[in-house]
Amino acid sequence: MGLKEVWVVSCLLATCLGQDVVNNKAFPPDFLFGTATASYQVEDGKGENIWDYLTHEHPEWVDGRGNGDIACDSYHKYKEDVAILKDLGVNHYRFSLSWSRILPDGTINKINDAGVQYYKNLLKELLDNDIIPVVTLYHWDLPQPLQEAGGWVDEFIVNKYVDYVRLAFQLFGDDVKYWATFNEPKQTCLQGYGYGSMAPAVQHPGVDNYLCAHNVLKAHAAAWHVYDDEFRATQNGKVTMVIDSNWFEPETDSAADRAAAESKLQFIVSNTDNEKKKTYLF
Repeated sequence: MGLKEVWVVSCLLATCLGQDVVNNKAFPPDFLFGTATASYQVEDGKGENIWDYLTHEHPEWVDGRGNGDIACDSYHKYKEDVAILKDLGVNHYRFSLSWSRILPDGTINKINDAGVQYYKNLLKELLDNDIIPVVTLYHWDLPQPLQEAGGWVDEFIVNKYVDYVRLAFQLFGDDVKYWATFNEPKQTCLQGYGYGSMAPAVQHPGVDNYLCAHNVLKAHAAAWHVYDDEFRATQNGKVTMVIDSNWFEPETDSAADRAAAESKLQFIVSNTDNEKKKTYLF
């Protein structure tokens, strides 16, 4: 049996090698290979955010009644995580800051020094291992006190977000050259305030999801201008937004089908079905 198994594998390998054309194309030298996490997926111990509140108030909404109170505990195991990244051979790591860890009540009235130090330690560990940090400023985890004050559907949130990101640029900007203002903002608004399938689980489609989108876009623009006006000259970094999107092709080459595909891309940006997603960093 062992010889037969080896023979079958050898035949398959020979067939593959005989049929496949070797692709000699290379990635450009500035292409970043990496991996990513979100703060709620890897951290514990912070001010309450909307996912903390949701999973504590409605544990039955999560498979296995799980939550992110400890998650994979990167807060304490970040050195091990960076060692794993180095072993993987990646040259960048995208992670998100927890707004609630830095500002427990969401405002600059109270800064959590221990949370700030954690991120500084993580950044140092990454840079010491030649891994480029890419930092997401918001990955779906609004501080709960700000949600109770209105959340992303209330225009006051734009100024609160700007206060937070300005502080982040001040604290970490010397070590960060790539910033993402929002991760998948469409999901924040459509799932969080339209369909209600994600925190804060508000079901008000056609109204709140549009109000949310309006304020998220204003917050993104404001954050970009804060960086451009106050930090770019000394920190020399880049600010972007992470957009998730399905890709749509016209069924035929007709003008109507081409217009339909383009309209889908422009209006939806990303679908909510089970099609494969692609995430872009601009």
